[in-house]
Amino acid sequence: MLCTSLGLLSDLLLALWRGTIDCAASDDVELWEWRVMHGDVWEAHGEAVAAAGQYLPGSFDRKPRNIAEKMNTGYKTWEFQMYLFGLAPALTYGLLPEPYWLNYCRLIAGFRIICQHRIARSDLQRAQVILGEWELEFEELYYQRRQDRIHFIRPCAHQVNHLVSEAIQKGPPVCYAQWTMERTIGNLGQEIRQPSEPYANLSREGVHRSQVNALKAMLPELDEPLKGLPSGAIDLGEGYALLRKRDRRSAYPQGAEKRAITLFLNEPAPEIFKWARLKLPNGQIARSLWRESLKSMDATKPLRVSRNVKFSLDGVIRFGEVRYFTQLATETIGSDDGETEWSFVNVAVVSLFSLPDKELLELSSHVVASCTNHGDDEIRVIDAKSITDVVAMVPHRPRLPSGVVEDRFFMVEKPGLDVASFGILPADDAVEGEDSDNDSDDAMDG
Repeated sequence: MLCTSLGLLSDLLLALWRGTIDCAASDDVELWEWRVMHGDVWEAHGEAVAAAGQYLPGSFDRKPRNIAEKMNTGYKTWEFQMYLFGLAPALTYGLLPEPYWLNYCRLIAGFRIICQHRIARSDLQRAQVILGEWELEFEELYYQRRQDRIHFIRPCAHQVNHLVSEAIQKGPPVCYAQWTMERTIGNLGQEIRQPSEPYANLSREGVHRSQVNALKAMLPELDEPLKGLPSGAIDLGEGYALLRKRDRRSAYPQGAEKRAITLFLNEPAPEIFKWARLKLPNGQIARSLWRESLKSMDATKPLRVSRNVKFSLDGVIRFGEVRYFTQLATETIGSDDGETEWSFVNVAVVSLFSLPDKELLELSSHVVASCTNHGDDEIRVIDAKSITDVVAMVPHRPRLPSGVVEDRFFMVEKPGLDVASFGILPADDAVEGEDSDNDSDDAMDG
C-alpha cells in the first residue's frame, strides 16, 4: 500500500505541477496557477535534481537521476521516493506558489513519520492530523469543488488518510512495502529446486521460512552470528566501530581543530591518529573530510558525500561535517586505590552547521531544515557515540521568509530512519493532550 501510494502520488503531483493531467473542455490550463513546471523551468528543475545526487551518501542507495529526462524511461520507485520526500520540498521552495508548497510540505511531513521503522504513539496522532488536513486542503486548492476537475482526486489522494489506521493494525507500512515483499518473493523463488508443482513448493518454502524465523525469535542463539569487523577496525561497543584508513604516524592537530581538542581535554592537544570512518548501529558508514577531500567530485565514479552526520549536542539535534575521527587519551583517578588510570575517549572532530532557519522550518511543517556551514569558526569535538545517522546536506540558495538570500544547505535524511525532531511543533499541528516527552510514548516497532 505504501509504495503504491508513493508512485501514484508522485505521478499525480507532477502531472498537476507540469500541467499534463487531462484538462476538460470547460476548464483552461492557463488558469492553473500551480502549473509552474514546464519548458525551461522543468528542464532546470531536472538538472537541479541530478546535481543534488552527488550529495546523497552511498547508504541512501540509488540517487535520483534527472527527472526531466528520465521520468518516463525507467525511473525507479526509490528514485521517486528520494525525490518526493528528500529533494523536492527544498527544490520547489520559491517555485510552487506558497499555498501549494505549504500543502505539499504537509503531505511530506506526514509521510516521513509513517515511513519510519519505529513510530511513537504521539507521532501517529500528529501524522493523522497532518494527513487529514492535507487531503482537505488538496481538494480545496486543486479540485475546488468543480465537476470538470473531479479526476484530480484520484484514489491515492484518499488512500493517504488510511495510512495511520493501517499502521495501527499492521505495524509501520515500510515493513511490508512493495520492495520488501518483492525481495521476499524473489528469495523464496530462488529456493525452489523442483520444476514440478512450483506453487506447492513455493507454499512449502514459505511455511519453512516462517518456522525458522519463529525459532530464531524465540531462541536468538540459533541465528548465524553477524560477520566480524574488517581487519584493523576497533569495536567501540553498542554497534559502533572505527574503520580504517588510519594515520600511519601520529601528529599534532593544527589550527581550529587543535583549539577544539584543547578545550575538550582542558589541557594541551596531544599527538593523535586520524581515523577515516565510523560504523553506526543502523549500518551506515560515516566518512570524513580528511579522506573524501582526496577524491574528485568530477571523477569517472563521482564521490557520494558521506561525511555529514546528525548527532545530539547538549540535548539538541545538530548537524555537522566530520573532519576526522580519533581517540584521545584521558587521565582518571581510580576509585579504589587512587592510582592514575588512562583510557581512550572515541571522538569525532566536526564542523558545525547552524541550527535550521526557524521561520522556514515552521513554515514547512518541519520538512525543510536549511542551515549554514560555520566552517573553521565552530569546530567541536563530540563523542563518537552521539552520532545517530549519516545525512545529506545539499547546497541551495533560497530566499528565506525574512527576505535574506544566501548560500545554505538543506538536510535530507534517508527514508525509514528516525526523523529529526527540533523540539518545536507548528502550533496548528499540536495534538491535544499529547505528552511532550516522546521517550514516555509507547512506540510501534517494525
